[in-house]
Amino acid sequence: MLRDLTYKVVVIDDDPDLYEDYVEEIEDILQEQGYLLEHDRYEELIELEENSLEDVDLFLVDLKFGKENKGPEFISKIRENYFTDILFYSSDSKAIISSRSKGEFEGVFFAIRDEHKNEIKERIEQLINKMIKRSNTPLASRGLVLGCIAELDNIVKDKIHSLLVQIGPEQTEKLMNDCTRLYYNSYGGNSDKLKEFFGTDFHKGKLQWCVVKENYLKYDISNLVENVAITDSNKNFRVLLKTYEMLNGKDDTYNVIKDFIELLSDRNIFAHVREEKNDEGQYQFKKLNNDEYLVLSDEKCVELRNSIIKYHNFLMSQPFRNR
Repeated sequence: MLRDLTYKVVVIDDDPDLYEDYVEEIEDILQEQGYLLEHDRYEELIELEENSLEDVDLFLVDLKFGKENKGPEFISKIRENYFTDILFYSSDSKAIISSRSKGEFEGVFFAIRDEHKNEIKERIEQLINKMIKRSNTPLASRGLVLGCIAELDNIVKDKIHSLLVQIGPEQTEKLMNDCTRLYYNSYGGNSDKLKEFFGTDFHKGKLQWCVVKENYLKYDISNLVENVAITDSNKNFRVLLKTYEMLNGKDDTYNVIKDFIELLSDRNIFAHVREEKNDEGQYQFKKLNNDEYLVLSDEKCVELRNSIIKYHNFLMSQPFRNR
């Protein structure tokens, strides 16, 4: 589950049909913006008390069950643990108007349920759009991309481990050489840590590759991708590519995996480049190693989120077996 891209909604309503209608509408709105939906329904307040509800983004609550106005009770209980948006709705327009006029609680909204009007849907869209607007800022986008790529990196490592057990001794030695060459070519300054792991100097200015190849200590590739002192998401991704290629060659799956290098490039920009504003007032990040810019438009934010979801779904759906 991509936690940073998941919008969690809790509905408190005893009508399952209405619940399904709201969930479908919310999911459509979120999908258009590159978000996932997690949702739950509870029929009574006591159920809410008995369940642990973490990271809820929106509560949708039927203001009245039967003839009882339970709005204040719900607000009190929810606010004990959560300071998040609450949307109350009811077909009793007088109850909604009365509650709305009091304006006692921040982050609490009201809508009239009427089959001839779309007030509930409009309110939901407003609340989701408010969240999306906040998430499209440079700081929020940076945190989201870095957090999601870190989550994906854990999946990448799991896939590498599952592929490694399928590789024979001769393939393992060749793969070890390929991985060592990868780290040699992408030397980033952690010479002490690299020397500690590989058992030899790794600086190109000190040793040629042929010397490193003859002198590095044999190691377990599973330990390499888990060593946070010398690896990162980009290197682990490339180890995944090399491991998959070792077993299956450059087939269609290999090419799909390779396509996500652009997402990792964007991740590196967010990690290492400070944002600036262009002449049109948009935030942008200068791309590494060239004079182009990543412009953080709303469309780019949606593209980034969709790329992360696509990569996640692809990784999770692949058995990554030797064919």
